[in-house]
This record gives sequence, structure tokens and C-alpha cells, in this order.
Amino acid sequence: MSLRKALVESVRSRCSGSLQVKLKTLLKPPATETKVSPFTVAVLENGAIGISYNLFHGEDEAMARYRQWSLEKLSGKKAGELMEWVLSTDLLQRTVGLAVLNALSQHYLNNHPQHYRIDASSDLFEVMKLDKSSRVGLVGYFRPLLARLQEKAGKVIVLEKSRDLLQGSYPFTMTDDPTALRHCDKILITATTVTNDSLPRLMPQCAKANFVGIMGPTAGFLPDALFDLGIHAVGYSQIENSELFLQRFSSGIKWGDATRKVWVLADKQRSS
Repeated sequence: MSLRKALVESVRSRCSGSLQVKLKTLLKPPATETKVSPFTVAVLENGAIGISYNLFHGEDEAMARYRQWSLEKLSGKKAGELMEWVLSTDLLQRTVGLAVLNALSQHYLNNHPQHYRIDASSDLFEVMKLDKSSRVGLVGYFRPLLARLQEKAGKVIVLEKSRDLLQGSYPFTMTDDPTALRHCDKILITATTVTNDSLPRLMPQCAKANFVGIMGPTAGFLPDALFDLGIHAVGYSQIENSELFLQRFSSGIKWGDATRKVWVLADKQRSS
């Protein structure tokens, strides 16, 4: 079973009572002269909100299709049907499917926190148990994290596929070779690897690590399938103030205190 299929099955099983809830709206980031936010947001009629990274972000043809796509036509459709789009080969549909799947997941997590070990107080470095002996691998260029990681870790290795980034000069190791992860004991992986199907291929390279975490705003899905792969923690942006978040997203400004970072940890027996 593919990882995306496993995510759908997990939500279908745990969120069966919410699958008939209808989509209220889908929000695209506003078109501005500055950098466009690479996310799509789904809002369900029960108030649940899901965030998805736009997998096609930066691809001119797909971005043009996205800008012309009238997402309003999807309002009123059942969430359980739309989340199946995460299985689509079309990246626009897959993005919408993940946003809806994440909304269903967030509704479940918020209403059944006892079924998971949720840590909303520890920061990333506490969750990782990071120190100067740590060799940290990053899958994805987490620019805001790098300065602090270099201060706290012994070595940092970034796995990146962007040819432009790979040609740069850095005070850390930048590579496109996934076998470099074999030398790391702490690994952070962007959540987009879940929806672009690359995570299962990366996991064998992480076998020696004592911590492997998935993180990003788009990681708001039920984490069971990732824990089954060997992931230790999943970090995402939990929405604290729905009205403020939607206002800021629609205005193209930073989400700030409308969200907070939350981790779901794997080291607890999960309830069914």
C-alpha cells in the first residue's frame, strides 16, 4: 500500500463520522507582487481547517492552471470524497485532496487528543534532544532553522535537489546524495516527501538515526502511517485562532500567533 493510500485509510477509519461533512471553501494565496505563499487552505462546514503545500509551486504551466481554477465549484462537496484526490496523479487535485484530508485529521486530533502523544510545549531542539555531538541531516532547505542548528549541533548536512541551491557555497554540507543521511543520528524531513512519494525511498538511509522527524505546515495529517514507517515525530502548524489565520492567509501576511508548532510523538500506544 502506498503511503498516500495509507493516509486515506487512516482518516477513513478514524474520521468515519466526519466524512459526510461538506467543504465550505478552498482558499488560494492572494496574488501579490511579492513572493506568493505556496499553500492551499481547506475549510469544512464544521469549522475544521487543513493546510497543504502546493506540490506544483514554481512550475509555470501548473501555476497558470491553478490561478485559473475556480475552486468555488468544489464548495458543498463531501470531505470524504475530496480527500480521495490525494491519490490523484494530477498535482493540483492532489494538493486539494491533502488540504481536505488534513482538515479532517485536525478535527480528529483536536477532539481526540488522548489517542496520541501530543507535545505543544517543547521546541524542535528539545524534541530532537539535540547537542553538540549530534550530526543532523535535513531533507529540504529549512533556511530559518539552519543558523540555530549550526549553533547547537556538531554537523549539519542538507539534502537538496534544487540545482540552483546545490551550486551555492555554504558553511555546512549541501548534497543531492541521499546516502549522506547514513552518517546522521538526527534527521528532519520536509512533509512534502509524504505527498511526492519520496519518503519511503529515503527511510532506508535513515536506519542509523535515533530521531527521524517529519515537519512542515502541510504535516497536519493523522500520523499513524508515518509511525509505521519508523518516523519518531511529526510536527505541524496547529491553528489557534481560525478567524485570524484565515484573515492573514487571505491577506498574504505571516500567520504568526494564529498558529503554533505542535509535535505528535510516536512513543505511545495509540488507541483505535
